[in-house]
Amino acid sequence: MVSEDNRTEISLALGEAVLEVVQKGQEVSRENLARAMKSKAERESDDERLLGYWKACHMLV
Repeated sequence: MVSEDNRTEISLALGEAVLEVVQKGQEVSRENLARAMKSKAERESDDERLLGYWKACHMLV
């Protein structure tokens, strides 16, 4: 069971990835979303947000 906090983290991470993919003019696909989240995670210094990216990316795979 996914908690409400986890759903929020995952939703935010996915939303940010979708925006990044769309702004780059790329197709919204699992691969492109996962790539965008991995890229954002590499630049993230906040552990909570990093965990959100990881959880969301894990759901796509």
